[in-house]
This record gives sequence, C-alpha cells and structure tokens, in this order.
Amino acid sequence: MVTGTTSPSTRYERISVSPASCSIKSEYVIASHAFKPQYKCINYIPTWEQRKLGDVAPLQRGFDLPVNQMTPGPYPVVMSNGIGGWHSKYMVKGPGVVTGRSGTIGSLHYIEQNFWPHNTSLWVTSFNGNEPRFIYWLYASIGLERFGSGSGVPTLNRNDVHDLRVGFPCDVAEQRRIGTFFSRLDSLITLHQRKLELLQNIKKSLLDKMFV
Repeated sequence: MVTGTTSPSTRYERISVSPASCSIKSEYVIASHAFKPQYKCINYIPTWEQRKLGDVAPLQRGFDLPVNQMTPGPYPVVMSNGIGGWHSKYMVKGPGVVTGRSGTIGSLHYIEQNFWPHNTSLWVTSFNGNEPRFIYWLYASIGLERFGSGSGVPTLNRNDVHDLRVGFPCDVAEQRRIGTFFSRLDSLITLHQRKLELLQNIKKSLLDKMFV
C-alpha cells in the first residue's frame, strides 16, 4: 500500500501499486466529467521541499495610478478587488499573480497579459523558475485573509506572508500538471454554476406562469 500525496500535509487518496518498489507520478485528467488524480508506476518520485513563501514567489506593493491619470488602453489595471480599469501603459509583463493589499484582502487574480498592478494590490515580482499558474493556486491555498491587520481598512502584511513555510514540488512539469488540474476543475465548477443558474431561472419562470 502506497499513499499518493501532493505535499507532506495534503493527501489525495490511498492507492495500491505493484511491484512495491515502483514509484508514483501523478497525472491529472478528466474522466466521466469528473476530475480524478491518476497514478502510474515509473522510476521517478517528484521531490517536494519546504521553503519560505518569500523565497519561492515574493510579493511587492503595486504602483500608484490615480483614476484621473488613466488613459484608455489595452492593459488591465489590477486593484485589490480585480481589474478596475484599463490603461495605455503597463508595468509588469504577464502572466502575473496579484492579490489585494488594502481594502479587499484575500482576493487573488491570475493575469495572462501585461498589466499594471495598482498600489492597492500586491503582485508576485518573480516566480523564480516556478510555474506561474501553480504559484497562483499555491497562494490561493494558504488563506491570505488571516494575514490582514488594521481595524479600519484591512491591510495585508506581505512580510508575514513571506515568512510562511510551504511545501511544493521542485519539478516544474509536476507544478504545471497541478496548476492545469485545478484550473480545469475551476472551469468545470463555473460551467456547472451557470447550468444551475439557468435551471433555477427556468424553474422560476415555469412556476410564475403555472400559477397565474
């Protein structure tokens, strides 16, 4: 019996493999409209390490940009709660990971294109060779809200976030598989939510017409 894991503290499922000496490599696929981790025996075990988050993907305060200085353009201005406008210039090349620094804390955004991180946000300054989408999900898993401070307008203390020790796979290919898996799962959730909303609207419409 071998336990498939994604980190020292996170278990997905227990599986049996034979022979006992073979190793495990995770693959993430869609099967019967459901996502399931699958494993195959090969002579390779992805290495996981514990590091401070600041050494893996550090955060930095965004750049000032008053609303009256925005000029229409193709680049998103990412604020604490998401894209708050569009500008003719960018400060960071995509892809990027941005989270709220002041006001809205815990909201996380993955930006594919070049963008301007607003001063109300924090952005990942360097992925240090890691997979950007995996870093997005890594940050999404730690609960950034708990690092907020201030009784009036909550503020995220990046230094506290940087000191957090996290486990992650050193193999970028493994990071890419994990990032793709959760992104596809998120898309599937969104799709079913839309279907649910559609069915709820149909139900409401039928009930309204039936009893008039």
